Amino acid sequence: MKRSISFIRQSPHDPILIGNYLANMAAGYYPREEVEKFLPRAMSIPSDKVMTEKYPTVKKIEGMHPFMLQSATGKNVRPLIHNHESPSSYPSYEEIMFYFPVIYTHKKDEQLCSYVPVLYLDYFFGVIVGNLYWGFRKEYHPKMIIEETDTSKKCTIKDIIYASFQQTSKRSSQELDPFFVQTFKNPTVTVSYLNQTYFYTTKVFSLTKVLDTSPVYEWNYKGSVIKNNKNTFGNYSQFTFTISKSMRYKTYFHPTD
Repeated sequence: MKRSISFIRQSPHDPILIGNYLANMAAGYYPREEVEKFLPRAMSIPSDKVMTEKYPTVKKIEGMHPFMLQSATGKNVRPLIHNHESPSSYPSYEEIMFYFPVIYTHKKDEQLCSYVPVLYLDYFFGVIVGNLYWGFRKEYHPKMIIEETDTSKKCTIKDIIYASFQQTSKRSSQELDPFFVQTFKNPTVTVSYLNQTYFYTTKVFSLTKVLDTSPVYEWNYKGSVIKNNKNTFGNYSQFTFTISKSMRYKTYFHPTD
């Protein structure tokens, strides 16, 4: 009971979930017109000025909008209540997700966010919790195929996505590419299956083995087939992450109003 009370008294942005990721991240490009078609109400593509300032390593390609693809193995992802970690062990799982830079507009406010339209998992319980508690659009794909070596990873969901990541560097750097750093730094926004918009805070830390990769992928989404190109780049890293509870706009951005 005391722990539950402590949980209720937390700041909304305090972490409530913690875990470890072995993650491959890739920068991709989606046709701008097609992105505009599936962006939810109140979301728009950031201006060229914002993109240049916030995402300096992503090349501007006429008619295209960048996104981040992440294929990760989640390990011991668990509740974190008032800085007390759950002692229970949790199964590992595979997750593929996508982040798009967007501007979320609410009245006169404009917020740079990372929009997650869909996530693919092979872990049924994670899909249920993510959909019900965070408002994610998680899809359960038990037939996801994962092939790994010490320096590579391949992920396949038939008729949806194929992604391959080959490490191209042996010496680890200290930080992720700025595109990935900014993607995590932004508030993450998602729209639930009940058409409710939620925001949450993600923090990434304790990075190890930040290596360059050469991503190759083909993603079928919303009638478009998205492939890597000569401007695609990627990182592999192992890190710890936390996320806050999901919040509506006012609670996230104006909690004291």
